[in-house]
Amino acid sequence: MYLKKTLSLLLITLALVSHKPAAAQAKHIFTLGDTQFLLDGKPFQMISGEMHYPRVPREAWRARMKMAKAMGLNTIGTYVFWNLHEPEKGKFDFTGGNDVAEFVKIAQQEGLWVILRPSPYVCAEWEFGGYPYWLQNEKGLIVRSKEPQYLAEYKKYILAVGKQLAPLQINHGGNILMVQIENEYGSYSDDKEYLKINEQMFREAGFDGLLYTCDPAPDLVKGHLPGMLPAVNGSSAPTMIVALDVFLLARPSTLLMLLDVVDTRDPDISARSW
Repeated sequence: MYLKKTLSLLLITLALVSHKPAAAQAKHIFTLGDTQFLLDGKPFQMISGEMHYPRVPREAWRARMKMAKAMGLNTIGTYVFWNLHEPEKGKFDFTGGNDVAEFVKIAQQEGLWVILRPSPYVCAEWEFGGYPYWLQNEKGLIVRSKEPQYLAEYKKYILAVGKQLAPLQINHGGNILMVQIENEYGSYSDDKEYLKINEQMFREAGFDGLLYTCDPAPDLVKGHLPGMLPAVNGSSAPTMIVALDVFLLARPSTLLMLLDVVDTRDPDISARSW
């Protein structure tokens, strides 16, 4: 009888322990220093590779992240795909293989930081730049512009993304270090007012951490929004290096992030991985 009571108490204790809420994730502080990134006040180097969640089966996300970490990465980057999450107008899907929030959470569990790229145009070797097909059916709608219909649909999308991912930013206890607005916009146009609208939408969606832009070196001036970190597509091409020098000479105190690295001597060498 005594043994039975002891065993019962032990099982109850184990049950209570197993249902105890997990401790909240420790919050970190990620900032820009004069010449480097700072994580909790200490110099931090991001070693990142792209891993796009729709291009990897959900069942393999964790294993792929373990491999990424084993090869030396401490960060992964991913786009968020509008065409994937709103395949039909007004019908959002963040379930199953589209559960980008779970993808980010698994990365945190595996000790990886995340660079998030939810801009409406993602390029990413995807048809229509990752825009949902139905935008083309909206009469008068012009993508990547200040056209009212486009901005209205874009805003609905980014607000939906924010509900999923804004709470996972580093300043909220998550592992998203930075969030990119637009994508290589300088190669398309130079409308700073449009870029500012992008920033306002992202802030409204809850992305209140570090925002940045990303462009090829020759287009940095056109695609960069003052006050944000400029990221540059890396390349070993001499023309790209010269363009980068020109940009930095005019802005000697600018911290610049290298992104999307491609070695033109061997196109198969790239910082992207999926």
